[in-house]
Formats: sequence, C-alpha cells, structure tokens
Amino acid sequence: MERMFVLAATAAATIAAAAPASAQQWRWNDSGWRTIGYTRVDGRDSDRIMLPGRTRQSAIRLCAMNAPLRLRDFDIRFANGARQDVNTRAVLPAGRCTRAVDLRGNRRDIESIRLRYDPIVRTAYRPVVRVQVRG
Repeated sequence: MERMFVLAATAAATIAAAAPASAQQWRWNDSGWRTIGYTRVDGRDSDRIMLPGRTRQSAIRLCAMNAPLRLRDFDIRFANGARQDVNTRAVLPAGRCTRAVDLRGNRRDIESIRLRYDPIVRTAYRPVVRVQVRG
C-alpha cells in the first residue's frame, strides 16, 4: 500500500512539472516566433520531429538548447506530401537559432522535420532542438 502511494505521488509530481512547459509551448515571443515542437538529440546522425496538428506558417527556424549542435541540414515535410530541404551547415551554440527560412508556398502546413547533424559526443547534456515558426 505504501509503495502504491509513493508511485501515485511521483506520477502526480511529474505531471505537475510538465504542465507549465506544455502551457507555454504555443505562446508567441516578442519577435513573432512560436514554439511548436522539441526533440532531444540522441547522438546518432539524424532525428525526426513529428509536429502536432495544423501548423500553417510562412517561416521556420531551429534552435539548439542545453548544448551546441553541428546541424548539416533539415528536411521539412508538408501535409500535402511536398518537401523542402534546407542546407544549413551551421554550428549552433547552446541558445542560438538558425537563420529564418521562408517556406515555399502560401502559409504551408508542416507535418514533420527530419534533422541531419554531425554525431555528438555523449555528455551529461545532450542538445534539445526547438522548432519555432512565424505566421
């Protein structure tokens, strides 16, 4: 019985800690950028970020958090099956973003993004990539 109580308390604390992050996820910042997704880079050479719902936007950028990331390129997949490949060849220090990339077409509906990057050294802090869009 005591073990069940500890598990329930742990689950409640985890949910309470995650709620503020998800509540702020859809807010616009002062420059008009809105965060729509995150992924933690695991050290291989590619990752995919699936984006929730309709995200019809005109520009996109990716930001590295927690640790630097050497981003080679990213491939944007749209809901209608079209793709847009963006070559970046950028070293993103922690807290920095790529340049703003205009999306081809009129306010495109982004479905997913595939990241390609140089393998990272396994450390305590792995990069978290944040996807931001502008309308």
